[in-house]
Amino acid sequence: MPPILMEKYMSAAEKVLNLAIVVDAMPKARTNQFDAVDLDGTAPGGPSSENMRSLNREGDVYVSYDFPDDAEYVLRVRAYGQQAGPEVVRMALLIDDREIQRFDVRAEQERPEVYEARVKLAAGRKKFAAAYLNNYINPKDPDPKKRDRNLIIDYLEIVVPAATKPRPLPESHQRIFICQPIPGRERECAQKILGHFARRAYRRQVAAEEIARLVKLAEFAGKQERSFERGIQVALQAVLVSPHFLFRGELQPDPNNPQSIHPVNEYALASRLSYFLWSSMPDEELFSQAERGTLRRNLPAEVRRMLKDPKSRALVKNFAGQWLQIHNLQLVTPDKQTFPGYDDELGAAMAMESELFFEAIMREDRSVLEFLDADYTFLNERLAKHYGIEGVQGTDFRRVSTKGSRRGGVLTQASILTLTSNPTRTSPVKRGKWVLENLLGTPPPPPPPDVPELNEGKEAVLAGTLRQRMEQHRENPNCATCHARMDPIGFGLENFDGIGAWREKDGAFLVDPSGRLVSAESFQGPADLKMILLKVKKQEFTRCISEKMLTYALGRGLEFYDKCAIDQISKGLAKNRHKFSNLIMEVVKSAPFQMSRGEGKGLAGASP
Repeated sequence: MPPILMEKYMSAAEKVLNLAIVVDAMPKARTNQFDAVDLDGTAPGGPSSENMRSLNREGDVYVSYDFPDDAEYVLRVRAYGQQAGPEVVRMALLIDDREIQRFDVRAEQERPEVYEARVKLAAGRKKFAAAYLNNYINPKDPDPKKRDRNLIIDYLEIVVPAATKPRPLPESHQRIFICQPIPGRERECAQKILGHFARRAYRRQVAAEEIARLVKLAEFAGKQERSFERGIQVALQAVLVSPHFLFRGELQPDPNNPQSIHPVNEYALASRLSYFLWSSMPDEELFSQAERGTLRRNLPAEVRRMLKDPKSRALVKNFAGQWLQIHNLQLVTPDKQTFPGYDDELGAAMAMESELFFEAIMREDRSVLEFLDADYTFLNERLAKHYGIEGVQGTDFRRVSTKGSRRGGVLTQASILTLTSNPTRTSPVKRGKWVLENLLGTPPPPPPPDVPELNEGKEAVLAGTLRQRMEQHRENPNCATCHARMDPIGFGLENFDGIGAWREKDGAFLVDPSGRLVSAESFQGPADLKMILLKVKKQEFTRCISEKMLTYALGRGLEFYDKCAIDQISKGLAKNRHKFSNLIMEVVKSAPFQMSRGEGKGLAGASP
């Protein structure tokens, strides 16, 4: 790990624990000093010879500070003035640009003075500033020392009073401190706190010697600062920068045989399962099952429970976002002149439709074949109007029947159709390539170098449809092989324009959505194309989605030796009416998910 990354982890752990833990519930009075050279400010000027801040025009210097309680605070400024003109230097102390008190600054460079104000403030983040009020310049004065009036600031100071009642402990503090220390038995309480926290952070049982090291660190830090809470805070910081927390490492049962192949233990299985379905650490139920050694035999029930849990929304956002490439919709910028109806609101609605559609299949345990064709979708008024579907009002999304319409399945959703278009027009190549890669699992090879671009000139556009121009372009023998696989699929979706709206014409020409696949199936439009995918290409689709889901679950690319697992998952999926839960269960039961190969020195399969 690069040292700078380790420093950032350390800093993050410190910030998090400072927020999570109250070290001193009854803090004593304290003074916070902020040197002027480190302050922000609106006044022009710079450091003086003593590293103080010179304000050469009206303006201020300030600090933003979190006032901890509703209380009376003492605000101080150490300053002096460079006098000139008929008035003395004037300064005001401000809180959030509201003047608290004004001062005549008569002090001179040899003897700066401290100017003080008392003010009652509510708790919260506020801006404390010292402002220069009356600048003066007279370059014609015969005395050089009287030509320019300035305010010189040394430091700002905030005196926080002692607390009169204990500060409320946040929920995070209460969840961490599962016991309170009894005099003479602090070590026993520290062991409970650190053991409980480390078990969750490391996602496994924690050895006694690991807890002992953390307790020793907590005791040392606690003695240094005379605070049990501070000692625990330091020890927990060590936990949060440990490789056992930062990486999903899995302990090998036989570290002396790094080439051994073995089932992962139940704690590792719980982690694999939770990061697969929730993108987060295991919950207490998974921990308990792993601790009792019952997780592996109760996997079907646990998978069903986890899919019903709201945290499975992460599978929608992350897997669907990657598989369908919905994440990339934020990067799409359709041309405003060509598609004036497109804006960020419509783009967000497109992404939401696809996410809600995926979530419905997951939550209702429907067939994964409905990704290819379904008689429902999820729309709000804006997207329904874009589709030409009536009867949908308001900004909220609701389930809408697509029977009798041209929509159904991901291929006719505007998110996919927009993603696979160019800014000014559709792209049959991109659409065909997307289907081959994401629905059929047969991606085309990369294009050969020096392939000429399609003629996009005005004369070419007026001469024929995009399809006609592409067919001429495809006469190049270097292009024909791959384009013969991609283009017919893309042509079948040409009735949808560059942002997924239905059209009958491409410019002045009628759209021809018919085509013939290299496997000899013919179709007359998008409805026929979907039926071919659903009936003829069903096996290719189930294998493709099995590959995508296993890749996501493992967090790595698939290798040649994963082929048997893919075969088993896709066959198992077909046996149970292609239900979504069966896809998940087949992935979870597969050898790559259940097994591990040793990789040396006791820690295998580490991933951040």
